[in-house]
Amino acid sequence: MAKITQPRNLSRAVFAAVRAEVLSGRLAPGTKLSPRALATEHDVSLSVVREALTRLSEQGLVIAEPQLGFSVVSLDLEDMRDLYRLRVLIEGTALRDAIEHGDIEYETRVIASHHRLERTPHMVEGGSGQITDEWAAAHGEFHHQLLSASTSPRLRELADRLRDTSELYRRWSGTLTAGLPPRDIADEHRALMQAVLDHDAEGAVSLITAHINRTAAVLEAYADSDAEERPARVASLGP
Repeated sequence: MAKITQPRNLSRAVFAAVRAEVLSGRLAPGTKLSPRALATEHDVSLSVVREALTRLSEQGLVIAEPQLGFSVVSLDLEDMRDLYRLRVLIEGTALRDAIEHGDIEYETRVIASHHRLERTPHMVEGGSGQITDEWAAAHGEFHHQLLSASTSPRLRELADRLRDTSELYRRWSGTLTAGLPPRDIADEHRALMQAVLDHDAEGAVSLITAHINRTAAVLEAYADSDAEERPARVASLGP
């Protein structure tokens, strides 16, 4: 991590730096975090680091345990499987309903959100392996618009909440991929948009199911690898 030298907003700067390391996978799931080492690395006080780590724990990215200190949240396979299984059911149902009841305004929203997603830079420059926050927002909006014509507001709301809950898992899946077959996420999104335009509800449900399950499969493969191999599985993270 780069050393932070700005005198103001030090806690915010440390927070942003560690958050980026967690989301990019540089700090792997379950990694112990030493406040003293972070303070030395960023040339700040221990209180600044602890404030930053406390904020990260509030976001669910870091775990704070009495007597044990701070660590990156672990990859909870049972939680991940349950979450993604529910996402498949909810998003598949909502997408089918949206296509069956969608009109030209719905199709226009899907096209516009997909255009923004395709034109938004995906990865942070510099080889960090981190997805840009702008792309993450555009990605969430595209998936939101895919379901936007569903006749059930509660179904749409539940789908959005579940997707937000899985954001960390999704970001990890984009970096913990070394040694796995390449994935063309852009093509997956284009196929989903085309299924909407073709009014192909069944095809769209199959696509969204595969799209969600591929993310889960990456995390399953990472968890199944030996602990010694895991650092090597983090893809394209640079020095």
